[in-house]
Amino acid sequence: RGRVQGTPFGRFQLYERLAVGGMGEVFVAVQTGMGEFRKPLALKLLLPDLTNDPEHVRLFLSEARLAARLQHPNVVQVFDAGEVDGRYFLTMELIDGVSLSTLIDHLAHAGQQVPPEVLAHVARQALEGLHSAHTARGEDGKSLELVHRDVSPSNILVSRRGEVKLADFGIATARGADTQAGTLRGKLAYLAPELFEGARATA
Repeated sequence: RGRVQGTPFGRFQLYERLAVGGMGEVFVAVQTGMGEFRKPLALKLLLPDLTNDPEHVRLFLSEARLAARLQHPNVVQVFDAGEVDGRYFLTMELIDGVSLSTLIDHLAHAGQQVPPEVLAHVARQALEGLHSAHTARGEDGKSLELVHRDVSPSNILVSRRGEVKLADFGIATARGADTQAGTLRGKLAYLAPELFEGARATA
């Protein structure tokens, strides 16, 4: 049986779209190379109508740069970033699973809830990933002072094997970031309490 062909995108083939958000869309993809090399991964594309917006391009590339510094079992690994025909992209490990929000919704439709022991496992592993981000250091050995700013069920991925991965550092802030004063980013229900008092988000 012939291999299913995806949509060509540079050295990648794009397949199913997994998600779309305020800044990007994520696809199942395969990176191709010499000798029939094929590597499954997730490919995130900056939305077409944002490619000419310098602020969104900056945030998108900042996500790739910051996430690439993180090497932890509970953080989605970012491999590469680039541009093809004016579309900015970054590649990440492909998680065989769903977001915590999808899991909660699926069970709710069936009249069920996520078991407390499962929630405890997910919370612990997500916090391990978050701690690794908070303690990450730059090439100069100094703390990145990285704050995710969007830790919500849609950005916590759960694999079929029970792995938990923190994803999407698209609106994260770090040491030296030139964020605009008075600008709130993230989902209102999950904002850090200190932000409502006009203070800076902290780890």
